[in-house]
Amino acid sequence: MSLLQIIKTGMKLKNSAPLLWCVIVALYGLPLNTAAQDVDFDPAFLNSAAGGYIDVSKFSGEYSVPPGVYDADIYLNDSFLSRETVHIKDKDNKSVICFSQTLINLTGFKVALLSAEHQELLRQGKECIALETLDASSSAKFLFSDMRLNIHIPQAHLHNLARGYVDPALWEDGANVLYGSYDNSYFRQEAGKEISESFYSKLNGGINLNGWIFQHSGNWAWSNSNTRGQYTVYSNNLQRDITPLRARLMLGDNSSPGNLFDSFSFRGVQLATAEQMLPDSQRGYAPVVRGIAQTNARVTIRQNQSLIYETTVPPGEFMLNDIYPSGYGGDLQVKVTESDGRETTFSVPYTAISEMLRPGSYRYSMLLGELRNQSANYSPEVYQATIQYGINNWLTGYSGLTGTKNYYAGLIGGAVSTPAGAFALDVTGARFEAGDSSQSGLSIRAGYTKLITATNSSVSLSAYRFSSSGYLSLANAVSLAEIYRRDEDAKVQLSGQPQQRISLTLNQPLGNDNGNFYANGYIERYWDKTGSDVQYQLGYNNSFHSLSYGISINRAKTSTSTETQYMLSLSMPLGTERHAPHVNSYSTKDADGISSQLGVSGNLGTNDRFGYSLGFSRGNMGDNTQNLSASYRLKQAQLSAGYTHGQGFQSYNAGMSGSVVVLPNTWLTSAYTGDTMGIVEAKGAGGASIAGYSDIVINKDGYALVPYLAPYRINKIGIDPEGMPLDVELETTVKQTVPRAGAIVKINYPTKQGRVVLIHAQLPDGEELPFGASVHTDEGQEVGVVAQGGQIYVRLEEKNSHLQVRWGAESQNVCAFDVTLPENNNTRQTHFQRLDTVCH
Repeated sequence: MSLLQIIKTGMKLKNSAPLLWCVIVALYGLPLNTAAQDVDFDPAFLNSAAGGYIDVSKFSGEYSVPPGVYDADIYLNDSFLSRETVHIKDKDNKSVICFSQTLINLTGFKVALLSAEHQELLRQGKECIALETLDASSSAKFLFSDMRLNIHIPQAHLHNLARGYVDPALWEDGANVLYGSYDNSYFRQEAGKEISESFYSKLNGGINLNGWIFQHSGNWAWSNSNTRGQYTVYSNNLQRDITPLRARLMLGDNSSPGNLFDSFSFRGVQLATAEQMLPDSQRGYAPVVRGIAQTNARVTIRQNQSLIYETTVPPGEFMLNDIYPSGYGGDLQVKVTESDGRETTFSVPYTAISEMLRPGSYRYSMLLGELRNQSANYSPEVYQATIQYGINNWLTGYSGLTGTKNYYAGLIGGAVSTPAGAFALDVTGARFEAGDSSQSGLSIRAGYTKLITATNSSVSLSAYRFSSSGYLSLANAVSLAEIYRRDEDAKVQLSGQPQQRISLTLNQPLGNDNGNFYANGYIERYWDKTGSDVQYQLGYNNSFHSLSYGISINRAKTSTSTETQYMLSLSMPLGTERHAPHVNSYSTKDADGISSQLGVSGNLGTNDRFGYSLGFSRGNMGDNTQNLSASYRLKQAQLSAGYTHGQGFQSYNAGMSGSVVVLPNTWLTSAYTGDTMGIVEAKGAGGASIAGYSDIVINKDGYALVPYLAPYRINKIGIDPEGMPLDVELETTVKQTVPRAGAIVKINYPTKQGRVVLIHAQLPDGEELPFGASVHTDEGQEVGVVAQGGQIYVRLEEKNSHLQVRWGAESQNVCAFDVTLPENNNTRQTHFQRLDTVCH
């Protein structure tokens, strides 16, 4: 009988059998390891009135936890690692913790140290192997009472893995499926006698096949002025991960990265670093912390007075290169606490800018194809290559090359982290040639960011660019080349060529609940225009009790116009209940007058399925508008509808969105959309829901679609058994998966099927069966245990069963009885079947 069954029995009998819970804790609340000291139970504690003693030998010696599947906290060398599923099996009357390839990889154990035989056994995954069998110097102990697995492995046998590292061997390609998502909307407006109607459907879909992912994106639009409708293809592409390179290969339609050059759309082939594949502690920029420990020491790192890192290190030099990135930065305060209590502290400068990378890390991109410009008829061949490399803690270098038949540009630059802030500077040289015409120029770009710790001020001079008069960007060069392609003798000078641009962002928390001030803006000058374009925004946000408020000023100035806008926003809930509605108000003043909006919105129902919004607005000309909208999330799709009424017009809108996944043997629908999903398969478990998504229910065929999985990360997916029939039991309720980006992985949850029976059995003389006696089938399979008052909880697969009850080794300590169940006519079992019988 599994522990889950025992616990279920206790739950059903908890009001009448408190002693049962005490015995369960006494028998199972003990640490388990495969080298445990022998534990002996005195059978007199369970002395049977029926004669003899209850056999508790299986709980003696090294067998202290029943076989089963447990969701436990994993600790490696006394440091928390993760929460994982742990399998325990019975081998030669001993409980053995099974170490799979997944669990071994999670610890960072150097698998190459194992024998070829043990490596093969791990790969096959068919046998339960103890950690001590794999490595005699390592140990594992399971604490049942804490649901904790303590693993101890010598440091020399472990890889130095970054925090959050997931072995690529665990990354899953997913199932072979056809999938699609849709977002449909209908709109109708009536203004006097004029009626306009339109329908828009955005479609995304594709096929996943053996690790290759084909993706399609497009839309279909119809209106009463274009009754034939038109379908527009946004993109078609085929992609696949190149795991050893931590990169992704993409064929077809795509966009170039915009980190060094301006992004553009193209059709061709691209190989680029996929930063998603890196653990979070290796993404972005953070410095490497180096130091020396005299003894086994604890290292703690704080940033802005917050603890961000803690670990233990052996004596000698240490290097910590897996610190999570944190925005603009802020110097790191490092403390080394030796085992004898001595402390050493030092500071590591940390300022970051987007171009910075960690020491030794790199990013690259290479593409070749045809430029896609839907607003022009000219699609020249285009190429681009970029690379960034983190040289050390304070310096990152980067370079790139891009061009077409008529144009090429090269870029070189670097980013520096200093105590005064982080700086980036690069220079781009470009040349354009078409027929007898040619021009060239330079563009210099600089950036700066700084977090001022004393005032918690963040300053970002996000870009300063100076371009010479002959400099052309790729987009401008293509536009010019199209003109020359039509007329080789044309004399053209593009207008609006930028000369200088500077943009600034400032954020200043005022502390002590005094709110937050922010400012951003830019100034831009052009070669062929006098004056400057200026735009800026100043704002302040704060809250008072439950009221949130904000004010802002926006100003935009060009050579021909100036606009200034003032805005006030207010928001507060109407109550403290979970479904209390929110009131939102916005007022705007500009040269045309004052306009305002007032709205009430909220959610209702289980899992916030129903959403609503009611709004009123008054324009600066005194025109009033009222609107009402609602949405409802079904299991299969998301529905929405709205109505707006204004002076001289009214409009209606309706929408439906969702996703569909087609498998070889079934198809699934969902109200949620996403490109990385999971398919839960639990045969017979219809009615159960997905933990965290209680509105996602397993269908009658045993399937459910789970959205929003994190690619290249461990995703734990649990099933809440409430709602499933009693005649089905999940062997495990939690599983984990590591999908690749865009994968749709299948997650199988084994189930046991059999009708649940609560039996009250007595001996022929009217005495109750001995408490703790075991119940077996004729084949020797243990199916239950006798609880207080002779109650037995069993799950039986057969309609007719012959059960034996044993409470000792002697023949007089055995009795048996028959169980005959009524026909169930393929209906779900919703309540316990009860049986009173005599055990002969």
